[in-house]
Amino acid sequence: MVTRITDEEWDKLSPENFETHSLLRAVDAVDELRADLNDGGYATPPQLRTDLLKLHQLAMAVINEGARSQVAYLFELASDLDEQVSHMMTNLEEVQATLSQLTALYPDSLCYGGLDGDK
Repeated sequence: MVTRITDEEWDKLSPENFETHSLLRAVDAVDELRADLNDGGYATPPQLRTDLLKLHQLAMAVINEGARSQVAYLFELASDLDEQVSHMMTNLEEVQATLSQLTALYPDSLCYGGLDGDK
C-alpha cells in the first residue's frame, strides 16, 4: 500500500523543520529514566517505589502519630524525591517536545487516507 502526501506536505518533512538527531537525544533521556524506573536484581521494584513507600511510612509516623523525631528525615527524603522526580520530568518533557515537533509535521493527507496514485 502506497500512502501519498502532497508536495507541500513532503516539503515540510525536511531537516530544516525537524532534526532527526533529536530522536536520539530523546532515547538518551529515556535511558536516564531507566535507572530510576527499572526493576532491581531478583525482580525487586524500582528504588523510587520503595522510597515513596518509605516516605508514606514516615508521613504516617509524623502526621498521624506525632513522631517529631522523624520530621527532619521525612522532609529530607521528600526533598530528595522531589528533586529526582523533577529530573525525570525534565527528561520526559524533552521526549514530549521532540515528539510534538515531529507530529506537528503530520501531513493532513494522511488523516484522510492519503491521495491516490504513485509519485
